[in-house]
Amino acid sequence: MSIFIGSLPNNNEDDRLLAKDVVKDENFSKGSLKKLESYFQNEYSRHEIFLFNKGREGLFTILKSINIESSDEIIVQPFTCIAVVAPILWVKAKPVYVDIELGTFNIDLEKLKESITDSTRAIILQHTFGNLVDVSKAREIVKEINSKRSKDRKIVIIEDCAHFYPTQFKVGQYSDFLLFSFAQDKALSCTQGAMIAIPKNSIYLSKFNTLYKEVRELSTKEAKYNARYIILWSLIKKYYYSINIPFLHFSLGKLLLMIFRILNLIKKQASIISLNPEEAFKMSDIQATLLLAQIDRIESLNEHREHITELYLQGLKEEFRFQTNNHSLLRYPLLIGNRDQIKKELKKEKIIIGSWYATPVFPLLESQLELAEYVKGSCPIAEHCCKNIINLPTNIEVTDEMARKIIWIINSKAIKI
Repeated sequence: MSIFIGSLPNNNEDDRLLAKDVVKDENFSKGSLKKLESYFQNEYSRHEIFLFNKGREGLFTILKSINIESSDEIIVQPFTCIAVVAPILWVKAKPVYVDIELGTFNIDLEKLKESITDSTRAIILQHTFGNLVDVSKAREIVKEINSKRSKDRKIVIIEDCAHFYPTQFKVGQYSDFLLFSFAQDKALSCTQGAMIAIPKNSIYLSKFNTLYKEVRELSTKEAKYNARYIILWSLIKKYYYSINIPFLHFSLGKLLLMIFRILNLIKKQASIISLNPEEAFKMSDIQATLLLAQIDRIESLNEHREHITELYLQGLKEEFRFQTNNHSLLRYPLLIGNRDQIKKELKKEKIIIGSWYATPVFPLLESQLELAEYVKGSCPIAEHCCKNIINLPTNIEVTDEMARKIIWIINSKAIKI
């Protein structure tokens, strides 16, 4: 079996069959969105729940709800995705990049404190790979500053939980907004999807609710893309290595991927195009149906990630271990000096690993970073990590045997930096 770290890491045959049912019958999914809203509302009973088509659309709505102006600054870490930065640019605010800590891949809170100015209006705190940033410490920093500000200029904390979905604990105790992503490469996935949770006593809730009422619903055709993506990617994965086209050194799976992309049947989730402003949409019944199926087994999905993470922690040499405060990692990160070689070695074993984040605002190329207002050299630790990072899979398909094979390749062939 082949492993693709970023393509449907949670999906099994039941998800594929469910996707086929959704595509065939337009009425199959009716009522699912209300069930999903009820589930999340029960999970986060102190919050109001809002479901979006994409995380970036939800973040865009957050920024509009706090009345961001063009002179305002939004603090964000580099070593992140363009989908996080793009909404800041859509509202014409200025992204302020604060470097990360080497051991956590999360924002350096000491540097964060030094970076706050009179123009700072929001801070996005990203739990990178599922490793938890200390939101309570960030709240203490902000609390002191906010005590001296007017109501309409207070700094808000946006907690970015895109890389995990917790079952053993709850997040959101110290933040003003919670953001979860359910994209195709996330801990829970329905191809595209997101949830915003806002405390019920929030001063921003009324404005957000007003904006949300204006958000359009997806058409049935647009919504079915999410189900078709699962069907098509299942085909790509099935034939990616198994059937080679004679003389072309090209597999059937790679050909299918090329054809589906040309026909716009599957799209890249993030690219330079993400910088172009997008209209926000609500999540559909179809997406909710796909997501509810994964929610039914979220505990087993998280337990599997924890188990694989434990194998990496126990088996990898000390210099390659990632000390994390949450073992349910979406991906297991490590820094090595021969990234390309290791990727090739693992690809021989039909294991495609990841490189989140190979540039400070991924997947922008270094020559494109200025489009995201990132200044090269401004965050040296993040840039160092970008040059040397690889991500090991914790996907549902990763067996103990595969994990041990990955560990052996890393331990025997990776170069410590």
